[in-house]
Formats: sequence, C-alpha cells, structure tokens
Amino acid sequence: MERKWSSSPEIGSTGNGASGALFDVFLSFRGPDTRLNFANSLYHALRDKGIRVFLDNEGIDPGKEIGHEIFQAIDDSKICIPIFSIGYASSRWCLRELEHMMKRRKSHGLEVKPIFYDVEPSVVKLEPGVYREALIQHENERGAETVQGWKEALKEVTEIAGWKAENTGHGELTRQIALEVFGKLDVSPVHLPDFLVGIDKSVDKVIDLLSVESKEIRLIGICGMGGIGKTTLAKIVYKKLSARFQSSSFIHDIRQASESSSFGLLDVQRKLVRDILGEQKIEIPSIDEGKNVIKKYFSEKKVLIILDDVNDGEQLRALAAERKWFGSGSRILVTTRNKDVLSKFQNSLIHEVEGLNSQESLELFSKHAFGSIFPPSDFLKLSRKAIARAGGLPLTIEVIGSLLHGKEEAVWKDILRKMEIYPREDVLEHLRLSYEALDVTQKEIFLDIACFLAGKSKRDATYMWGDRLFPEEGIQVLLSRSLVKIREENELWMHDQLKDLGRSIVLAENYKNPGKRSRVWNHKDALDMITREKGTETVEAICVDFNGISLTSKEFKEVPNIRYLEMRSGNLSGDFKDVFPELRWLSWKRYPSFSQVTHFFPEELLILDLSGSIITEHWDWTQLKVWATF
Repeated sequence: MERKWSSSPEIGSTGNGASGALFDVFLSFRGPDTRLNFANSLYHALRDKGIRVFLDNEGIDPGKEIGHEIFQAIDDSKICIPIFSIGYASSRWCLRELEHMMKRRKSHGLEVKPIFYDVEPSVVKLEPGVYREALIQHENERGAETVQGWKEALKEVTEIAGWKAENTGHGELTRQIALEVFGKLDVSPVHLPDFLVGIDKSVDKVIDLLSVESKEIRLIGICGMGGIGKTTLAKIVYKKLSARFQSSSFIHDIRQASESSSFGLLDVQRKLVRDILGEQKIEIPSIDEGKNVIKKYFSEKKVLIILDDVNDGEQLRALAAERKWFGSGSRILVTTRNKDVLSKFQNSLIHEVEGLNSQESLELFSKHAFGSIFPPSDFLKLSRKAIARAGGLPLTIEVIGSLLHGKEEAVWKDILRKMEIYPREDVLEHLRLSYEALDVTQKEIFLDIACFLAGKSKRDATYMWGDRLFPEEGIQVLLSRSLVKIREENELWMHDQLKDLGRSIVLAENYKNPGKRSRVWNHKDALDMITREKGTETVEAICVDFNGISLTSKEFKEVPNIRYLEMRSGNLSGDFKDVFPELRWLSWKRYPSFSQVTHFFPEELLILDLSGSIITEHWDWTQLKVWATF
C-alpha cells in the first residue's frame, strides 16, 4: 500500500521552528498493535497542539520493501517517537526505521524519545523476552550482519529517557506527551522580532498576574497606546506558557478581522474553536451559535487564549464573555488600546505597558540602525536625537532605525529635520486607529491637548471646553484608550508621538496656509498669519510669540472664532471692543507693565494666565478688564 504523509494543520497551525524540517514529529509503530488505539490517540493529541506529524497511516504490504520516503521523513523531522509494543521487534520495517533514527541521532543530533507501550525497557534491551526471540528469527532470515545494526539501535534507545504507558490512561498519557513535545519544539503561531529590548520586566509582571498555578479562571488585559509593544509582550508570554495548557490559541488582529467583512467576527470565532478543539468538524453558522459552542466545549478544558487588538466590547462578548465558559485554570489574555472593553469581563486584571527608557531606546535603535547594541561614536549625538523623537515607543524606534540604516551623516540630518515637521506616516498610522475611534467632541479635545494643552491643568482645560465638548466624558475616554494621562498636580500628559499625530491631522487641514487650519501652534506661522492678516474663521486656537512688537485689533479681525490664545511678550494697542467674542482661555506670558489697549472685554473668558509677568501691588488692573462669567 501507498505510504500516507500527514500535512500540517490547515488553519491555526503553527510555524516551522527549525530551518529545513518538514515535520515536527515522526511516529514509528507497528500498525496491528497500536494504529487504531494508542498511536491514533497520540497523533490527534499532537495535531491538536498544532504539531506537524508524519504518520504511516496504512503500513506496508507483506513482501514490499520500506520506501525511501520513510527515511526522508525521518531526516525531515525534529523529533522521532518510536512506540515499543509487543510486536514492534517482529517488524523489520520498524527496526529499519529505528536503526535510521539512531544513526541520525549520532550524526545530526536528531532527538529520539521512546514510548514503552506494553513492554519494559529491559525487554527492548534484548534481555530474555519477545524482542530477543524476534531478533533471533530475523537473524536466521536476514543474516547476522543486517540484524547487528538493529540490535545496537534497540540497546541504545533504552538509554534514552522516555515515557512508560504502564498504569496510565491513553488520554492522560497522550496529552502529557503532546505538552512535553510542544514545549521542546518551540512550536508557536507567533513570530517574535529579531531584537527584543527592555521587555523582561513586563513579561514577569504579566506572568505574575496570570498565576498559572492557580485553578481560578483569569482574564488579564495588556493595555497601552498603539506601537508600545502590547502584542510583542503577549507573544512572549504565549510562547513561555502555552505548553502548560491543554489547548491554546493566539488570535491576531481581532479589530481588523472584525472590520474586514460582515462575517469577520464569526470567522474569528471559528478559528478559536478550531485552535482549541483541533480537527473536530463543528459548524458555526452564527455568532450566537459560536457562543454556545465555546460554552459547551471549552468548559472542561484548561485553555490559554490570547485575543490580540480587541477594540470593542462585542468582540469580547463573542469570544470570552464569562468565566464559566472555560475550564478550571484557564487564562484569557487581551491586548487592547481601550481599557473599557475589559469591563465586560468581571474582575479582570490590567497591566499597563510603559515605553522604553533612554538606554533601552538607544540599544533598540542601534540594533536596527547599525546592527549593534551601541552606535558608533561619530553617530552617537544624532542617534540620541533620533530616539528623542520616538519617546520610548518601540515601533517608532524600529521604523526610524531601519530608515536610517546605511545612510550617510548628511542624509541622517536631513531625515531628522524633516521628521520634526512631517512625522512618518508609517508610524502615525498605528496611532491613528485610536483617534479614528473617537467621536467628534473627543477628537476636538484630543487635538487641543496635542497642539496646546499637554502640560496644562486638566481643571483649566475642562473649564475652557465647558458643556460644548463634554470634557469629563471625553477625558475619561482618552484615558481608557491610553491617549492621554493625568500626571501629578492634575496635569495633562500626552506621548510625543500622539502629539505628532494630532498636529499632523491639523496640518492636513491645509498644508500651505496656516490661516485655514483650526489650530496654529508654530510661532512663526502664527505671527506671519496675524501680521499679514491671513487668518480665517477656521482658526480656533493660536500660540504666538510677538517678539516685542505691538499689534492692534485690525490684525485679529480675521480670526473672530479664537477660543484659546497663548501670547508671549509683545503688546496690544488700540480699541479691542468685540474682537474676541469666543475667547475662553488667554495666556499672556510677560505681560507688559503698561499697555495701551482699550475696551479689552472678552466676555467668554474663563482662564486668564499671566504667569511670567511682572505684577506689583501698584499694577493697574484697569488695563485688562475681564467680565466674570463663572
């Protein structure tokens, strides 16, 4: 009969760890003894773990020689597992396979792990018993020279620590073997970056939160902004721990899969079921039916499930809504930019991913830019400048390092100058997803913080936004999605890359004309726009340094909708009646001791900041009259 080759699992299968190996495991057994019982159970246990197995499914007809493809399959496998049964030694085909394995073990380091199914190692070692009798019979038929190699192989294999089936149920033993083999093979559906820096502490913290030894069922959220390293962290944890669970699954990019089609989330459910249940053919026609399948079949299994990039509560409800869906000791690990989705699973735990410190950033950058852990001395200053732009964000560091790799110093300087004005789109696109998920008012708050309010008081900003932008809700949403943080003294904080994102969005409103953008934070652009009267009704916020010059109401007439104005030095003169009808926040650093401005009555003003000004007890407050509106 024709030899049957087992291929790797279709979907949810794992990648090939060692270069050149077509199979993870080669099973060697005598068909009549174990094909329909133990060998079959072991084959499926291995396959359920995503392990690629070569199995001679039908054996060889009497009188036929073992084919070359069998020896080739042994050569193309990482681990060979001979199953020693009562009749194993009576098959010269099995003995030839074993001899080839043991030779390959000596010459190429092939791993061989024996299973002593219903015979003791002493019998396999050719002490008195059925194996010894079988070898005598072979010697009579084939000659001593041929059989000598078989004898040596049998004796050598008993020196290897293996598994004994005595007093152990088939199901329990095959699961144990599959777990051990899985751990040895580094079989995993995840691919890790070549360079990993500064992640060990986070890995240890997440593993502590998971507490794998506990029998309770836990859900852990890995949270943080885009590009911070959430998925990489989850991959490392998965590779370290998956072998300790009955079944495991890593579902990548759930957000993207769910949004790709009307059946996207259903396809994610189907993949999860395939990964956990292996080759069982279960029809899932709808998401509700998928929930029922998960509840029914997962509840008796100890599983590790990684749900990557979850951005909506419906996704979690479809895949892991309740603890009772899973068996004792199960762990669900969710990566998300939005902490709120974790509230769907009661008592979830959270690990917030932090960026790299300056030393870790420099090491990761150097590996991508130079292929070493530290930059050459003549590029050290430029390298530090490059990582300063990244703000500890691994994705950004990798992109910039790879971009600058192999470039001359002059090109480095040009690229870094350009990035200060136009941040890289391949970096921003990963962050833009979080921004696009915001509603209209939340986007306005995000852009205000990105352009002006990072470092400012949350209380003051909330006053300015007032009822118009629903700031309490908006800030809470930004916090839950790691787009902003509240630091000491109630200060708003935003990562530099997120500020770059916000400013790039505003720049895109009109690249050429700052006067047609909603916010103008560049002092030069702002001063040019005001002095040349190029502003429009679109402008809502300005930051400008007057450099000591004095401006009149005429220059501000073209920007009537300003609600935020931050000025440094300089002065105002003339009649400003009705000039700032929408102004809510005025920051005037180094306010002059004397001003010629009149009728300066911004009736909507809520925040007045004159820090950095020389104000004495004799200061004339009549120069700046503000109507109290709260």
